[in-house]
Amino acid sequence: MIKNYLKSGMFISLCIFSWIVVAGENETYPVVNSNNVLSSEYLSSTYHRVDSVNINNDYYHFVVESDIGRYDIHSLALLKKRVNEIKTISRAINTYEQQDDELSGELRSQLTLSSDSAMSLLTSPLDSASNLAGQLAGNLNATLDGEDPFVYQSSSRLAYEPKDATTATHKRNIAFQLGLDMYTSNTRVQSFLNTIANARSSGRASAGVGLSNALAKSSDVDGMDFKIKYLIKNRTLVQLKHHNSEWLARMGVNELLINNFIEHPVLTPTNKTVITAYLSKLKNVSRLDKFIELVLTANNEVMSLIYERLSKALLQYQDKTEHFSAFYNFNGQAAVITDSRRIVFFDTADLLIWSEEKQIKYEKSANHAEKSGYKGWEIVSFGDISRLASQKISELAFKHTVKLSE
Repeated sequence: MIKNYLKSGMFISLCIFSWIVVAGENETYPVVNSNNVLSSEYLSSTYHRVDSVNINNDYYHFVVESDIGRYDIHSLALLKKRVNEIKTISRAINTYEQQDDELSGELRSQLTLSSDSAMSLLTSPLDSASNLAGQLAGNLNATLDGEDPFVYQSSSRLAYEPKDATTATHKRNIAFQLGLDMYTSNTRVQSFLNTIANARSSGRASAGVGLSNALAKSSDVDGMDFKIKYLIKNRTLVQLKHHNSEWLARMGVNELLINNFIEHPVLTPTNKTVITAYLSKLKNVSRLDKFIELVLTANNEVMSLIYERLSKALLQYQDKTEHFSAFYNFNGQAAVITDSRRIVFFDTADLLIWSEEKQIKYEKSANHAEKSGYKGWEIVSFGDISRLASQKISELAFKHTVKLSE
């Protein structure tokens, strides 16, 4: 049973964080040991290492040094995405070294990019492997004739899609081939994809051929996620917007919310497509417009990814725990109403500790649930919960506190 598995994960979480400092009825965030938070694959590799980790305002903050630069990352979920991007790009560049004698010994010595240089990486038509290597590795001072398709436009929104249709198709193909997010906000990944796409458009049809994502085994690929990646690969940005708009309309979301969602400046096209796809799989659920209203509050990449994960969590809960009939936005907290008349709240923190703020939040939630006549109330957690927080939540009559697997 999934609940037994989730409760086991919850017990382990409590043990790991039993050393959190308690002052009266409140806790303070601990000094975090990265070994307690990260598995070895995310802690370090040939291509990266986590230099430091701390926590504030519910989410972990990581500093990562890598072959392609330094990253400040502000959630556990975002760290996992960035590490996969780092490994994929680094391995892809290694493949170029192995496939082309001109790159042997040259690319590795130039591979490390400073944060500033990576941000200013340009793309242009390329006619040789040496040019490609030099451009990827940081020959950044030359003035190039080509236009970087990934630039900040006057509207301050990112142009993810190259203007040239052929180049855009190449970019989507190489992103799909490597398992990278075509619309990632990681500028180093964007520059890498743009460079390969421009190389192909300039006549080097073999650019990127033979590269693969060694991180993803076919047996590990979720069927739903694969379909979403395939959809993104085969749609232009305009087509993707139309697809998402059409599906949201079928779900009963009003036109104004749809337009605000589709044109949201912080949510990426991938965020929007994932959210739309998972919501469309929910069976007989009303008030999904309330979910879109909540998503529209996203003001940074961390929150965008949280709402993407929340859409997945809703389907996971419905499929594996209990069907729910309606979504509910309670004071900015996601909740659902189950068929058995329970209200389930979702907590997205990486680490939930007890504080005055949390006490007020969950007392309000419990009081609302009781006054509304629900038969029970529950918290589903994305992350770990401290021992004291678990105790206090139980005292408020919350049942079945569980941790969802990713």
